[in-house]
Amino acid sequence: MKNVKQVLLISALTISLLLNALTAYVVFAKNPMKVVGDKSWVDMYTDDVDATEKFLSENLGIKVVKRSNESDGMDYRVIQAKDGLFPYAGIMQICDKMKADNVKPHSTVYFTVKDYDAMSKQFQEQGAKVLLDGMVLEGMKFGFFIIPGGIDIGIVQYGVKE
Repeated sequence: MKNVKQVLLISALTISLLLNALTAYVVFAKNPMKVVGDKSWVDMYTDDVDATEKFLSENLGIKVVKRSNESDGMDYRVIQAKDGLFPYAGIMQICDKMKADNVKPHSTVYFTVKDYDAMSKQFQEQGAKVLLDGMVLEGMKFGFFIIPGGIDIGIVQYGVKE
């Protein structure tokens, strides 16, 4: 009887460890770009993209994994954690046109949606003001809005054909 209890205890501990490992994998390694309603991207608009990149790199260990072609007048840098699985943010220089539109340094959080068009319509019906609607770029359709309360947020649908 003592051996049966030991086997059951060891089996229970093993199952518990496996479940904890699986939970950790799901929680920490999931791709937020595939989870509807999850925060999947952050755009940081800055007056000094070089200083922002340097600060984040030195203090948080981020790395730039992609840069835009600055010849089009836009300086946009995609970043991720040094040991991260996925890029999660972009740093964008506020250009002259944005300054003329009174854009100040800020961040916009994007949330994953299943159907961009349906969610954009729903946002607008519920009082959101459109800032950019339905831009398709590199397999995603996104836009950003000012929602009730004055906060700007973005929504993005991944896996969209251009």
